[in-house]
Amino acid sequence: MPTQMPNDPNFGRFIQGLTETPDGGAEVEINEELPEVEEQADGSAIVYDKDMEGPTGEGEFYNNLADEIHVGDMSRIALRYLELIDQDKDARKKRDKQYEEGIRRTGLGDDAPGGANFMGASRVVHPVMAEACVDFAASAIKELFPPDGPVRTKILGDVTEEKTERAERKVEFMNWQLTEQIEEYRDEQEQLLTQLPLGGSQYMKMWYDDKKRRPCAEFVPIDNILLPFAAANFYTAQRVTEVDDITDWEFKQRVTRGLYRDTDYIRATMEPTETAAEKASNKIEGRSYVDSDDGLRRVFHIYTWLELEDDQYSQGESAPYILMIDQTESKVVGLYRNWEEGDETMTKLDWMVEFKFIPWRGAYAIGLPHLIGGLSAALTGALRALLDTANVNNSLTALKLKGAKVSGQSQQIEITQVTEIEAGPGVDDIRKVAMPMPFNPPSPVLFQLLGWLNDAAKGVVSTSEEKIADINQNAPVGTTQALIEQGAKVFSSIHARVHDSQRRVLMILGRINRWYLPEMRRGDIVSELLISPEDFKRNTDIVPVSDPHIFSETQRMAQNQAVMALMGQFPASFDVNAVLTRVLKQMKVPNITELMPNTAKPVEMDAADENMSMALGKLAFAYPRQDHLSHIQAHLNFLLDPALGGNKLVAQKAIPSGLEHLKQHMMLWYTNQMKQYVKGGAQINLDKYAESKFVDKIDQAVALASDHVKMDTAQVFAQVLPALEQLGQMMQQFAPAPPPPDGDAQAVLQASLAETERRKLRDEQDLKIKQRDQEIKVAMNAENNLTKERMKSADLSVEEVRLQKEQSETAVQLNEQTQRNLGG
Repeated sequence: MPTQMPNDPNFGRFIQGLTETPDGGAEVEINEELPEVEEQADGSAIVYDKDMEGPTGEGEFYNNLADEIHVGDMSRIALRYLELIDQDKDARKKRDKQYEEGIRRTGLGDDAPGGANFMGASRVVHPVMAEACVDFAASAIKELFPPDGPVRTKILGDVTEEKTERAERKVEFMNWQLTEQIEEYRDEQEQLLTQLPLGGSQYMKMWYDDKKRRPCAEFVPIDNILLPFAAANFYTAQRVTEVDDITDWEFKQRVTRGLYRDTDYIRATMEPTETAAEKASNKIEGRSYVDSDDGLRRVFHIYTWLELEDDQYSQGESAPYILMIDQTESKVVGLYRNWEEGDETMTKLDWMVEFKFIPWRGAYAIGLPHLIGGLSAALTGALRALLDTANVNNSLTALKLKGAKVSGQSQQIEITQVTEIEAGPGVDDIRKVAMPMPFNPPSPVLFQLLGWLNDAAKGVVSTSEEKIADINQNAPVGTTQALIEQGAKVFSSIHARVHDSQRRVLMILGRINRWYLPEMRRGDIVSELLISPEDFKRNTDIVPVSDPHIFSETQRMAQNQAVMALMGQFPASFDVNAVLTRVLKQMKVPNITELMPNTAKPVEMDAADENMSMALGKLAFAYPRQDHLSHIQAHLNFLLDPALGGNKLVAQKAIPSGLEHLKQHMMLWYTNQMKQYVKGGAQINLDKYAESKFVDKIDQAVALASDHVKMDTAQVFAQVLPALEQLGQMMQQFAPAPPPPDGDAQAVLQASLAETERRKLRDEQDLKIKQRDQEIKVAMNAENNLTKERMKSADLSVEEVRLQKEQSETAVQLNEQTQRNLGG
């Protein structure tokens, strides 16, 4: 409850914008430039910050410059760029032809080239090209656009609560945008992914529609994008031209909304010039142009650099602009600065994103027509040859001998019908009149070639499903992962490029939200969401939900299995709930929150609210700034009260949670006391321990402070420790008794105890036997050692006797020799 009430004369001191009046009241300081306020139905209000409105503001930076620059200059610019556009078209004619052939080789338009020309020849097309496109699009859209939305969070640097909450708000909002608000986004992206393998490069355009008051998305095929011959990259090209064919009605709408300049123009009556790829695609869809009242017009949107002396912001320097030219009138209908206001570097803003299949040397990527166009043609030719051979062998084709009289020009013989013919004189065998043509049967070599070509074509952009099907269920997870990556190397690299393009789309959408969110808030559900333009100032915390390293459910499941195996070996190193939640999400189990317990989010509360939470079985958390001794006193009084925490109904949940919570307060009190003694006695801040150069001095100060804290603890917790011991006894007393075992369980328990006793006796007997064997072995070793010693002693005695005998004999010989010498 607030200590100051609104009727208090001092209340105004605590509210910014209110000042005290001489009579003790309060007056409001009114700002002359009040922001725009929109009242809501529930009584709330939305304040629009003009500084964040971007192009929707009243400034002239984002105005259409076609109305400001001299008409003669605009005409010269229009004529110059129309010539450049013709040059760009001529430079890519071969490219359009390749795209057209790729579309035709899918066989969807019944005009795939190749095959025989005789009547009844097969026109079937091998589906390798169409199958590759459909497989790629299905795999890619599943990763890029899951049902919950294509956006997730990725926070760089220190993860703070503020950063996390902002990122979560943005992810929730942008997922809602891409799944519901921009209702055409998924359809446009699926069209893009289906055409990407055929065109090599395809484009996604994002913009804000002020009439719909929401962002819009459109797939732009590669044949509607023109780049200069010298361009090496889409994003750095000197100019990028988008060919936009619209009806007269749409042209008028853009003029009314101010996108195009309002000029006199004639109604377009000419049939639009279709590209070769567009003609092939229209044939697949089964549509053709019919002159109507729509009146198609062609407008070129050119993203280029211009040097405009009349522009006060660029002042003649080369700067990025968006130039819009009506081809029918050869007039500039729009010219806009294409950098953000206040950007001194005049960095070009991107509104289109390129999706690449496989990059090559130039600005255009290559696709399946370049990679397997020849193989696709060979497959179609081989398949048609086999079918034509089978058709010819099953059809009647014969030669008739000249002069044989057959009634009528030909004979159509039905099954079980007998037909007579007249032969020439002397012909007594019908086989001498007519002979069937000896066509060769279908060639087995050609059939084998068809299989080889099919494998070669599919191997270019294949997934690893075929190899995975042959894996043993007991194969290691690492082996499965290696086979997945080996079997889909090409698709993996393509998926990483598509993931990066999706990231660029999200960056454009984030900029649109930063500029136009106030306008979108005037709409429906947007006004109810807790999101602001300031949230989109930095968009590094939002990334595509797809993983550039994972491109299939099988690969993700293999990774989850590896994590589960590691968690089984090292359970203490993993968050079990987090791992199980990820696995369940991967298995697409609905309502995971019903299966997994919710972890309480730490909330700072007073002691009374904490007691209530613990009584209900919820967690309570201690915070450093709290008065821990006061909290401990309040919790002990609650837990020891026989009517409250000591009540058996409450104690079963309150006491275990209370003891854990009391431990938190005691530890925080301890750390606070230590810091106070160290800071007061030695002027040392323990919070900067890791950064200090005098760690040894700090350790000595902490050791001295611990003596004082020890005395404080004995005094402060003198009555707390007995109370904690009493709570421990109460917890054991109030603990629920184990349920009595039923008959079956009792029998199982007795059998288990008997088996345990039997194993115990067997182990004791085994131990005694091992001990006895060990004793016998020790005794035998001792006896063997004694015998060896005796033998050594005996050998030594014999040697001594021999030596003594030799010495005696030597002495006798010496004595005899001496006597002989003396006698002589």
